[in-house]
Amino acid sequence: MKVLVTGCTGYVGSHLCKKLKEHGHEVHGFDVNFHGEHNDVSFIDKFWIQDLNDRYLHGWGDAVVHLAGRSVVPQSLKEPSNYYRVNTMGTKNAVEKLRTDNFIFASTSSAFEMRSPYARSKVGAEDIIKEKADGYTIFRFFNVSGTDGIHRQLGTPSHLIRMAAMAAAGNIPDIKVFGNDYDTRDGTCIRDYIHVCDISDAIIRAVEKGPANTDYECLGSNTGYSVFDVLKTMENVSNTNIKKILAPRREGDAHSCIVENLSEFCDLKYTLEDMCYDQYKMQLNLN
Repeated sequence: MKVLVTGCTGYVGSHLCKKLKEHGHEVHGFDVNFHGEHNDVSFIDKFWIQDLNDRYLHGWGDAVVHLAGRSVVPQSLKEPSNYYRVNTMGTKNAVEKLRTDNFIFASTSSAFEMRSPYARSKVGAEDIIKEKADGYTIFRFFNVSGTDGIHRQLGTPSHLIRMAAMAAAGNIPDIKVFGNDYDTRDGTCIRDYIHVCDISDAIIRAVEKGPANTDYECLGSNTGYSVFDVLKTMENVSNTNIKKILAPRREGDAHSCIVENLSEFCDLKYTLEDMCYDQYKMQLNLN
């Protein structure tokens, strides 16, 4: 099959492109250099640089996997217009200009809370896809972590497991815990985590099986881990102690976000320990 991937040089995109090639698919992709760095996808069949909102955007595929977008909640609170421009209007342009019967979209678990412009921009994109796409699968990603050992998360670090790996590897002195007074078992926020390779496998199933045409499909582990759970796991796999600094709650953070109905596209192979260990090894290799 011919698969077109937007955001192909990013974290999920680069892992997905590699796995698509391993499955024998023809892979075309485009991206822009949001972070001043990118993952190497020189192995795909065709790559070009293009913005989602480019009036000359065009292309087609047996499936289009739309991963490109902005995804940092605190930044979205400061730059809401940019998030609506890229995530909502960029998706509208992609649906209209990239021809396919199988449009696969990377949405977010933040959509369940709608506490930030990031979340609202993604829900707006979901609505547009349901109106305009011929066939679609909307994946609400929970916290994506881990690595294949080659491709990595880009840009300013904000993801808890990545930050914890940096602390364990000695790249940063401590970890800030934003709030310890939530109504949870240890007072810290609870999140659901899924390995990037499990995410990629789920997307490939949607490519090969065809559109689900459901409201959304949840990709996570169906297990909630607190901030302290994640930090303890990182300490265990790295055999280090991480200094923790208590800080005020962050605007836009929900107290808990866990998959309730795991998608049938999910076939989980990796654990939280795998995610932490993979990220820690990657961080050591970057040092």
